Amino acid sequence: MRGAFLSAMRPAWLAALALSVQLPAVAQDPEREVLPEQRQALAFVSPTGLASLQGKMLFSAFHIASGQELWITDGTSAGTRMLKDIRPGFRGSFPAGQTVFKGHVYTTATDGASGLELWRTDGTAAGTTRVIDLRPGEEGAMPSELTVFRDALYFVADDGKTGFQVWKTSGTAETTTRVSAIDAGPRAVTRQLTVAGKRLFFTATTREHGHELWVTEGAPESTRLVKDVRPGAEDAGIQALTAVGDDIYFTAHDGEHGIELWKSDGSESGTRMVKDIRPGTSPSRPSHLVAIGRTLYFAADDGAHGTELWKSDGTEAGTTLVKDIRAGTGGSISSPFAAMGGRVYFAATDGASGAELWRSDGTAKGTVLVKDIAPGAESGSPARFAVIGSTLWFSANGGGTTGVEPWTSDGTTAGTRAVADVAAGARNALPLGFRALGDAVLFVADDGHGNERLWTRRKDGRVALVGDPLKERLR
Repeated sequence: MRGAFLSAMRPAWLAALALSVQLPAVAQDPEREVLPEQRQALAFVSPTGLASLQGKMLFSAFHIASGQELWITDGTSAGTRMLKDIRPGFRGSFPAGQTVFKGHVYTTATDGASGLELWRTDGTAAGTTRVIDLRPGEEGAMPSELTVFRDALYFVADDGKTGFQVWKTSGTAETTTRVSAIDAGPRAVTRQLTVAGKRLFFTATTREHGHELWVTEGAPESTRLVKDVRPGAEDAGIQALTAVGDDIYFTAHDGEHGIELWKSDGSESGTRMVKDIRPGTSPSRPSHLVAIGRTLYFAADDGAHGTELWKSDGTEAGTTLVKDIRAGTGGSISSPFAAMGGRVYFAATDGASGAELWRSDGTAKGTVLVKDIAPGAESGSPARFAVIGSTLWFSANGGGTTGVEPWTSDGTTAGTRAVADVAAGARNALPLGFRALGDAVLFVADDGHGNERLWTRRKDGRVALVGDPLKERLR
């Protein structure tokens, strides 16, 4: 069985969910130990999928009484509440994939009568409704990869007849239609929806070609295989679809050259390997692809320098090593990239310092260490980057007794500093999901007791918990 088919198998937790949807709801899980503090109205944990809508932030979070449901906040505890108990009782509706489209946030959720289906909300309880029951019954269509393209919301879903295909909607059941019918059947799978100009690229499996690159302009008649990158039934292993203008870059294995960098303009003739960075069958494994203008930055291993910073203009001659940050074959890159102000930011080590914050303007001279966050051989390990305005937000270990906390940088040494010691002392806050809300920044971080909580960094620089405090880990 090919890997692409395996990826279509449903996770065990979804199977468990399908079995439980008809069970009666009660106030709280009788098998869960509950402390009095966990019954507080705002004792929610594990917020995910923050999405901004009309001056508020919507997200999915877990509460002991309601399970995982949709919540809404204005950035203050007083302005925070559960938006709607879509599935009454402790089991929760499991909202996921929150995506903003035309004045609504769309999500996947279950009400307990139907399985996981497409829902939308305008930020009010009354305006939180299911768009369509695409696969009636307990299993649900399991919509995912919600992607705004042109004038519709596209997603991948299984209607129970054609397998996982590309669908689109304008927000109503009547406007929800299937875009693809690729090798239609229970084992069909499509993934990686990525917009590039006037086209929506994705990958899909057929028995004849394996898992390969496809494209659509939004209608069934325009949905087509771009190219069988690895001819025959074997998969090309296409990953990391990244738009640069109207073109798409990705990594693939054609069966001859190993995993290398490819690009496509949506046509078969315009789909080619950019460069055999590591000649022969050994892979260079390009990763962390990010675009700045018409230039693609990425990490790759040419076999001589280890995993280092590269750039490409889409031509073989214009695909070059930017700098061998850590001389020799050891490699330097240890994080995904972020683009800000015409520069790319990433974590790397030069062999003297640990993994620290670096930036590059695409030249060897302009590729420099921003700050040795954890001085000496210890690693600051910056990660989980988010760009908000002209500020880079990330998590890092400041060394000593501070643990992994939120940091910001303006690209200078002096302007790179810790935001707060959220999990006091050596405990790790492990912040992520930084999002702007008005003049504040919301993020998720551990409270020092093992609970992922929602926090706000206000304009005055103060960091505060959004919700009721917990002194124990919610188990």
